Amino acid sequence: MSRCIQSLKPTIASSKRRRGVGSTARRVARGLALACLVGSASPSLAVQVGEPAPACSLELLRDGSRFHSEKMAWGPVTLVDFWASWCAPCAHAFPFLDTLEHSLEEHGFQVVAINVDENRPDAIDFLSRHPVDFTVAVDPTGECPAAFDLPGMPSSFLIDHNGVVRFIHRGFRPAVQQQIRAEVEALLAETQKTDSHQP
Repeated sequence: MSRCIQSLKPTIASSKRRRGVGSTARRVARGLALACLVGSASPSLAVQVGEPAPACSLELLRDGSRFHSEKMAWGPVTLVDFWASWCAPCAHAFPFLDTLEHSLEEHGFQVVAINVDENRPDAIDFLSRHPVDFTVAVDPTGECPAAFDLPGMPSSFLIDHNGVVRFIHRGFRPAVQQQIRAEVEALLAETQKTDSHQP
């Protein structure tokens, strides 16, 4: 449990430094802390590579419309990225993820970025400075970040066409761009191979 709690300290400390902590942020923090505690008692509850991705009920940040992802139906191949406006690596990740989706979306790849800011205007301001075309959503309940049991910020989960988590990345560095692209291309190749064998 200690490693899980340590990974949450930057997120919790950042929220405490901001004035007027919102109820959504408190729910996210409580949810993440609960995930740590529950995970320490039963590690199988944390999302691991090879397990189905949790279902999430989200709101699109731009217009507030609902976006619901059932288990086994994130796909075809989806990179779910958890981010916040105060997360410096997130600003570096966004242009890469946007380019990656543009180059591979015709093959069935999509990015879904889930914001965990306490104040929605902070997220909107971030997007005005770092505009992207991929799906950007929020979870007002804080349940989705807790369900994924975030190891840090940013955290990304690469999900295959069966809705299974295949790769997990904590943080972002330019050096991992080629690795992430290779992982996405490998999963897309699996999808195409599966489709070719279907009658």
